[in-house]
Amino acid sequence: MGFDVGGVTLTSPGTTLSMDSGATNWMKVDANGILTRPQTPFMRGQLTGRGSPYSAIPLLVTADVNVGGCWNNTTGTWTCPVAGYYMVTGGNIMGSASSYGYFYIQKNGTDVIFTHWNHNASWHYVTMSGIIQCAAGDTLRYVIKGQSPASAGAYGVGGHCMYSIALMA
Repeated sequence: MGFDVGGVTLTSPGTTLSMDSGATNWMKVDANGILTRPQTPFMRGQLTGRGSPYSAIPLLVTADVNVGGCWNNTTGTWTCPVAGYYMVTGGNIMGSASSYGYFYIQKNGTDVIFTHWNHNASWHYVTMSGIIQCAAGDTLRYVIKGQSPASAGAYGVGGHCMYSIALMA
């Protein structure tokens, strides 16, 4: 028999400690001390088949892993399932010859983290990451804007990029 702590039931059947809320298992620690968190959502993806350079708003990243189903490939938006801290990472070769621009992470359509590229050569690898505090239902997305020439953007053909979002705590 378990005990209830704020709607989460703690049980220890045998040698496993479990934290459950109804039918949802939030965490287990087995006899070897291995922690599992099956409800931790995360996404990993890349730009594929988007052309080059590519600068749609938002960037339509294709997830190759989407645990929890929070990433929407069609809208390029992550919807936070629970309140918490989310690690958001993006990186891509950007530009084209003699170009500049800004690469953003947006929360609810507002810029929260950004970086910039400005170079005279061809492509340049641009990365950024940050931990963003979100409420349940907040949205996160990747955006390129302020680029010159207007046709400058990310290499969207495939590879040369990485995008990920994960609930940390």
